[in-house]
Amino acid sequence: MNILRERFKGVLLGGALGDAIGKCVEDVVQEEVQEFYGGRVEGFVPPHPSSPAQGQLPEETSDETTVVRLLLESVVSKKAIDVRDFLNRLILWYEDEVSHRYPDPSLLTAVDLLARGINPSTHGVRGSSVEGILRSVVVGLFHYYNPKLAAEGSRVVSLLTHRSQAVSDGAAVLGAAISYLLLDEFELRDMNERIRFLNSLKRFIEDKRFSRTIDLVQELLYEGADLDMAVRNIGNGSFVFEALPLALFIFLSQINAPLEAFWSGVNSYGGFGGDTDAIGFLVGSFVGGYFGQGVFPSHLTSALEGAARYEELAEKLYDITENMIIRR
Repeated sequence: MNILRERFKGVLLGGALGDAIGKCVEDVVQEEVQEFYGGRVEGFVPPHPSSPAQGQLPEETSDETTVVRLLLESVVSKKAIDVRDFLNRLILWYEDEVSHRYPDPSLLTAVDLLARGINPSTHGVRGSSVEGILRSVVVGLFHYYNPKLAAEGSRVVSLLTHRSQAVSDGAAVLGAAISYLLLDEFELRDMNERIRFLNSLKRFIEDKRFSRTIDLVQELLYEGADLDMAVRNIGNGSFVFEALPLALFIFLSQINAPLEAFWSGVNSYGGFGGDTDAIGFLVGSFVGGYFGQGVFPSHLTSALEGAARYEELAEKLYDITENMIIRR
């Protein structure tokens, strides 16, 4: 078995699974989840009536994964990160309103302006939503052999539509994290190695305010905090430096129980609701990237919408990346 190839698949399938399951309880408070489902969600379920995903099928992903797939298809097609091609694919998706699944309004506004040749920044369109960085997992895979390249490429593709320092730094951290996980540079079962991993990610943050959220993750890991405590201290909203640090905490705090970490990610609603599809996507990508696709139950991956397509794209991206490394 080619472990690295399985990790490529794990990142994409894990992210899509986390989105599909997490969407069902997005913005739903813990008490309502317990009452409606009889406990936490651990599989494909109909979206809660209060979730923005109401009306979707249980196994369907949201538009957060759609945008990731668009970049993935672009990279596989062009065998490179081609921002113009990615933008053209975004515009075609934007124009096909029937296919939309509650996309981020700021994303739609930014794509509309870009389609008309207008720089979103000149119209005050800025975004700090975690949705803007999720596509960075594709860049992290494409440049897995070089975390610095993964970070810089991630900034470029994310700032196309979500322009803020938070998105720039968050995208860089996510791209580098995927790269590091595939490189096996850290033995994350060791606490000291987890801290070294987080310190390595901090090097890609330019705004020191956001570095402090990574420091908080370290503190919570040392304290042996549980999910509820992490949600209270870090937050679980759509702001990049709530969702991303929380996902890192969930992944690292349960590194010896990766499937449990995944379920914690999709059930990270807390007492006030949260961005559970994005957090689920992130935790799923981390778990899949470190442990490979086999960590996820086959009955889930086989039922996931578009699963065969993600595996196909992962195979192609892996081959493209390996050929590119050989030529260097």
